[in-house]
Amino acid sequence: MGFLVSILLSALGGVAAGLGAARLIRGNMTGGLLGGMIGAMAVYFYLNPASEGVPPKAMLALLQGAAGGAVLGLAGGFMMRKKT
Repeated sequence: MGFLVSILLSALGGVAAGLGAARLIRGNMTGGLLGGMIGAMAVYFYLNPASEGVPPKAMLALLQGAAGGAVLGLAGGFMMRKKT
């Protein structure tokens, strides 16, 4: 149960940070959402392999997701915005 909660917290942090980053640059919100989720999961599973068996604490999972989500949310929001 703790593993699932830490993944959900990481995803929540990534989505929020990705949407916020896309909003700051007036980019595409869909790009921010997708980039935030992908970035959060990439950072989470890179730093916390499932084979270790010990999920991170709640705040650490949230911050890890936010860090990855902000980076890819910024990139996704920028790349998917209108080119006019």
